[in-house]
Amino acid sequence: MDGELGLPMVVSRQIALAAVLVTLGAPPVFAQVDLAGMWRPLARNEDGSGLDGDYAGIPLSDAGRWRAQSWVPENFEVPELVCRPHAWDFSLEAGAARLRWTPQIEDSTQRVVAYHGRLSMREQETTIWMDGRERPPDYARHSWSGFNTGEFEGNTLIQSATHLKEDYIRRWGIMRSDEATYRIRWKRYGNYLRATVIIYDPIYLSEPYVRTSLFWVLDPNLEMPPYPCEEATETVVERGTAPHALPGESLLPGQDPKLTDAYGTPFEPRLGGADTMYPEYIAKMKSFAKPATVVGGGERGQ
Repeated sequence: MDGELGLPMVVSRQIALAAVLVTLGAPPVFAQVDLAGMWRPLARNEDGSGLDGDYAGIPLSDAGRWRAQSWVPENFEVPELVCRPHAWDFSLEAGAARLRWTPQIEDSTQRVVAYHGRLSMREQETTIWMDGRERPPDYARHSWSGFNTGEFEGNTLIQSATHLKEDYIRRWGIMRSDEATYRIRWKRYGNYLRATVIIYDPIYLSEPYVRTSLFWVLDPNLEMPPYPCEEATETVVERGTAPHALPGESLLPGQDPKLTDAYGTPFEPRLGGADTMYPEYIAKMKSFAKPATVVGGGERGQ
């Protein structure tokens, strides 16, 4: 009789064990790829012609363009902004930032609960929660790195951020608002790591803005330097003032219709907008007049 009941009893125990696991709930998912370690940044190009004030390739809305055109370099000299942090998505490509990823492991399951990232640029940090926790309510405090969750799509880690403070897209005026969100797709290729940043902003952008030029290489001997900053009065910009330019009065060379770069880029694309992101815009650019004066190079030849 014991022999006859042996198999049914084993099956019954397996079903009971499965029921217990379902009741306890699924634990965090194992990471499909390891991002841990020190990563050295590789050289990369930025958008535009290189002229400060060139917004080509950035899908600025009218509000975003007006905000950018009001910016002046004296903003960097306002005492309250001297040690202003940069957000995580901007610090990734600002100053060729060194990168460190440290996983947070749950002892009982050995699963990744979170990834903790640190950049050498402005000592910016982020925590990507991998345990499926809910986002805070809309009225929760915004921060420089926001609230981040992560999930794997194959071997690509998708980092999604909300609750962000306003910050730069480019350091000469182009901003994203505090209603912006972003996604970063982290993809590892052997000892190389790529970050594709996608910014969504209903205020300053008319379409998502995508950056794909960010790469690092694994470097176990790399050190993470500190980035100390102390507020100091170094200019005549008085505390409490807000330097700015009125519409049409920007002094940035990219916003001067009479100036161009060594390639003779016309003025119209430098105003930015969604259409300047697409290859079809190249044909349209050929119909624009080229300014005669090259920045730092005199007059263009006829």
